[in-house]
Amino acid sequence: MPDLLPFWENVLVELATKIPKGKVMTWFMNSSLKEVNDTTATIITSRIFYEEFIKNHSKHILDILRKTYPAIQKIEVEVDGSLEGDNSHMSVDMKKLFAENSSNSSSSEKTTNVRKLPKQSSVRIKKGNETFISKMLDSNYTLRNFVIGEESQLAHAASQAVANKPGGAYNPLFIYGSVGLGKTHLLQATANEILRKYPNKLVVYLTTENFIAEVVDAIQKRKMEQVRKKYRQVDVFILDDIQFLAGKDRTQEIFFHLFNDLYNGKKQMIFSSDRPPMELELTEDRVKSRFSMGMIADVQFPDFETRLAISQVKASEAGVMLEEDVLNFIAYNTQHSIRELQGVILQLKAMIELTGTTPTTEKIADMLRKLNKGVDIKNNIMGVGIQSVKKISTMQELVEAVSEHYHTETDEVLGKKRSRMYMIPRQVSMYLMQKHFNASLQAIGDLFSGRDHTSVLHATKKIKKQIKEDPEFWKEIKVLEEGFEF
Repeated sequence: MPDLLPFWENVLVELATKIPKGKVMTWFMNSSLKEVNDTTATIITSRIFYEEFIKNHSKHILDILRKTYPAIQKIEVEVDGSLEGDNSHMSVDMKKLFAENSSNSSSSEKTTNVRKLPKQSSVRIKKGNETFISKMLDSNYTLRNFVIGEESQLAHAASQAVANKPGGAYNPLFIYGSVGLGKTHLLQATANEILRKYPNKLVVYLTTENFIAEVVDAIQKRKMEQVRKKYRQVDVFILDDIQFLAGKDRTQEIFFHLFNDLYNGKKQMIFSSDRPPMELELTEDRVKSRFSMGMIADVQFPDFETRLAISQVKASEAGVMLEEDVLNFIAYNTQHSIRELQGVILQLKAMIELTGTTPTTEKIADMLRKLNKGVDIKNNIMGVGIQSVKKISTMQELVEAVSEHYHTETDEVLGKKRSRMYMIPRQVSMYLMQKHFNASLQAIGDLFSGRDHTSVLHATKKIKKQIKEDPEFWKEIKVLEEGFEF
């Protein structure tokens, strides 16, 4: 196993080019390549918690492994708790691995033709006789360091497509979502990527308040036509928080004509809002319809898995080394915005640097209670203490253990009754069987009174969906899994 560790590190570095680096750092922590034998590669990880994620990304891992071992056909994952604690040196030191990788990549990026802008709130850009005042772009916002979850996958893909071909199919690009979920990151990252690929393009990024102020000034000075003429020269026009056009009837009218000018000139437009176009409180319906001409993508609050990956990335960017239980705690208890999550990590950095205090879940809980008065902070992510582990060797034993957990009769769970008190443990059992025993749908259905494989498929999909959408149910399933030894 130790001989394969350097090779496994190289695999993970390459994997981070296919899926977000934060997810690799989080879900492949305490992992290693145990052996490569004929057509099978065996990966070991420290917890059941990580096993499914590794299996779900086995295709990417296979593609990488086959470059060295062409005969490999499948991947098996084993759980070995000894990889933590005293034996952690037997697995990848993820923080060290990607710290080195980041330093190498950053040094190489210095040679690329990236337009660097000064560190200030706005910048003046000259083109011919015209001067454009654009909001300053933050170079830390990139499409590569945006952690992608299912809730933001479409918005990120659309942003990447726009960056590759500004003024193409996705024009305008309209991204909407609640405060603090990453809209501004995507807008600025797209602008940065366009400037990196097309350094001669004129990119103007404005908040809607700045745009309104410029329009008001132009109206007062009777120079509105000059403003329209000036903005026709822009290659990429980005307007953040478009919902603030509400109530600004004259600005909406001017914006409508400017939109037409830019669209007809095949100039890329990108907008963000806290709501979809048709819910904007605009008096100009034709403005709403213009927003719907291109690509509309929403950004929703990320699930626990994505928040955990974001926590890892933000901690790494801040130069803070946090223990795994602390990162889990922050991710689970951040229930409002990613901006809140980032703020917690920055406060922890200050705590470490200014007081020398080691962050604990108890201290973070106190911090979160002060930030969110009245919010119930869970000191234990699972909500339970240490529990005894039950050995599960067969599917029958699994049903018995799940039935015991839900205080139901095993025969009834295996039977045909459709009462809710039997349906839930039945569906949970089916889900766990498929996950941990790799049993076929038909084999599972046969155990449950000869049910059809489609019934089993429906049950497992339902449990997966509920795990994703309901944090409390996710905890319940994890409590079960941590209590079983398969």
